[in-house]
Amino acid sequence: MLLCPATFRRFLLIHRRRWPLLFLVVSVVFFLSVSGYLEEFLSGLLSIFYFKPSHVSSPKVLNVPIPPFLLSPVSACSSPPFLLILVTSAPSHRDRRDAIRQTWGSLTSATASASLTLFVLAVPKSPEERAALMHEAVTHRDIIQANFTDSYRNLSLKTITGLTWALDKCRGARYLLKTDDDVFVNTLFLTQFLRGESGLQYMGRLHWYVTPFRDPDNRHYISRELYSGSYFPPYCSGTGYVLSHEAAGLILEQVGSGPWPEVEDVYVGILAQAAGIAPRHVAKIAGSMSVPHSSCCYRTMFTSHGMTPKGMQEAWNMLKEAEDHWCPSGVMLYCKFFGVFVENGGTLVH
Repeated sequence: MLLCPATFRRFLLIHRRRWPLLFLVVSVVFFLSVSGYLEEFLSGLLSIFYFKPSHVSSPKVLNVPIPPFLLSPVSACSSPPFLLILVTSAPSHRDRRDAIRQTWGSLTSATASASLTLFVLAVPKSPEERAALMHEAVTHRDIIQANFTDSYRNLSLKTITGLTWALDKCRGARYLLKTDDDVFVNTLFLTQFLRGESGLQYMGRLHWYVTPFRDPDNRHYISRELYSGSYFPPYCSGTGYVLSHEAAGLILEQVGSGPWPEVEDVYVGILAQAAGIAPRHVAKIAGSMSVPHSSCCYRTMFTSHGMTPKGMQEAWNMLKEAEDHWCPSGVMLYCKFFGVFVENGGTLVH
């Protein structure tokens, strides 16, 4: 039924007092949606649909089927950090590892944030790469390596290897951050945030209602034998997620003999669901987003993805030079909005 012009004008006059309220509500919902805080709230409801773990196992009883370790920097955890950061890396990415060592993974950063950064790798294919990696490990003493081929197909194995090492060799670490070698991490702000947390935690940038790729030619292919469901359980992006020590132990308890899905973040989400640990969205963990190249964004966000070694050094310098720099209250919205733009096809590169 259509309203005549006069009736419509009367309708507008009657309801015009509500326009400011409606505008305010729409604006708040928009801000919460873009910034990620709405997802934070919604993810808090996920625990309703997960059973509660009945116990927390000691790492000593874990029996995860992984190949033997070839490199193990045990002395690195002689004084356990509050936050152990495990960076999955490829043998050829020496420049990325060096950039991390010189910036957020440096001794200066580690001391300020009570963190420790280690790199998780497997075995390179060429003898030259194997020799170079051995020399790097002896020099820096920050490389975990197990005896399997370093390849994309083994990413799940690489992640499980790193978590197993952490629970066995670095038991005093309260939290674990799994991330990639092209991610910038604000270790100080992240540890400050984590000190206010407690209990079982599996947190990062959450992915909801993701369907498995069934095309065998797709890089992310998962067969129905490995996972038969129509949707994956909610899971955190593999570019950066945090596990409490106890949560990592419960997740590793669910690891079977294989084969495992090759998409490691999906696999960790499946294991977490089996363990009864609901993932939690944290708006300041960027996931696969590359935030704008500004000091306020690097101060506000815990992570930023897609960083080149040069960009990582620039971001680190920005943080050091702007420790007391004031950032506007709406910077979160700016960082997330343009981060989503880049993620969806924009051209901003660090």
